[in-house]
Amino acid sequence: MASRGRPRLVMVTQGEVALDGRTVSYVVKRSARARNIRLEIRRGQGLVVVIPRVCPVGRVAEVLKAKKRWILRNLARQSQLLPQLCGRGIKFGDVVSYLGRPLMVVAGKNRGVACARLERNRLVVNGVSSGGEIGPVLEQWYRVQAASLILERVGKWGTELGVNPGKVTIRGQRTRWGSCSRKGNLSFNWKLVMAPEAVIDYVVIHELAHLKEMNHSKRFWRLVAQHCPECRYCRKWLRTHEAELSSGLFARQMPLSI
Repeated sequence: MASRGRPRLVMVTQGEVALDGRTVSYVVKRSARARNIRLEIRRGQGLVVVIPRVCPVGRVAEVLKAKKRWILRNLARQSQLLPQLCGRGIKFGDVVSYLGRPLMVVAGKNRGVACARLERNRLVVNGVSSGGEIGPVLEQWYRVQAASLILERVGKWGTELGVNPGKVTIRGQRTRWGSCSRKGNLSFNWKLVMAPEAVIDYVVIHELAHLKEMNHSKRFWRLVAQHCPECRYCRKWLRTHEAELSSGLFARQMPLSI
């Protein structure tokens, strides 16, 4: 997750592969900073394969077949989410996820300024009519919660690891959950607050650990595991649910289960 800025991806080729009887289209992009082949499911693009600068394109086919279960599972999740994205979007009565638990979105009685507030297991939205657009109001609420929670967790885990990060920002990256620059500045994705707190802690610890090890070496992973013993489970949770999170939609209940 370490980063020195947004990596430049150059499209190399595109193709199709048969996975369990289904033809899946994909795009191959090359990154000068990538160390390994990685797969991404992107909204509007589908399956994107990012390969390192020196990696031969011929390796892509074998990787796709080895990861077919992950690919098919996440493409299926995205196809379920897209109708919501292309339609009216979220509405009153829907259930959204916050810190891995379900909240029902309900209309408040206050018709003043559009805003949202948490009331037990409900997210009350005021100032929006029954047919109005509530997505932007909810996103603003999530961003505020993300800033408060993540800054608190950065302070706690920074003390635990004995590091002092620079600037901490909350953004809406398409595919990254967190990043750490060479200057020690950290950036986190506001969509993380839809995930369980254990997953949020893992991402925060991951980025703080880069202040000691700006790599993904064995020493780095030992450091992460020392402060987050369940890091493997949290990484797997993120891979399993990344389609819901990166879509920008407010997914339904997403418990910490693998």
